[in-house]
Order: sequence, then structure tokens, then C-alpha cells
Amino acid sequence: MSKQLDPEQFEDIKEMMVYEVVLSEALVNLLDRKGIVKKAELLEEIKKIKSKTIEKKK
Repeated sequence: MSKQLDPEQFEDIKEMMVYEVVLSEALVNLLDRKGIVKKAELLEEIKKIKSKTIEKKK
């Protein structure tokens, strides 16, 4: 059984998650802008990895 987080811990985790999303989006945009990788290619790769991760959990 999992224990509940206190509100302060929850806010810290939420803040870290938002930071990770912003950081990832910035990286994707920069790689796309520099012509290193197209955004569509990155999104496709994310889908592949996500589906593999979900399959492993089953």
C-alpha cells in the first residue's frame, strides 16, 4: 500500500515534472531549429519508446 505525500512534497514533485517537460520541449525545439533532427522524428521515437515501456510493464 502506498503512503500519501504531504502537500509540500507533492508541490516539489509537480515542480520537477513541469521543469522536465519544459526542458524536453526546449531541447526538441533546439534540435529541430538547428536541423539536427526533425520534431516529427523525435515524436515518433518517443512513441516507440513509450510503447516498449508499456509492453514491459504488462
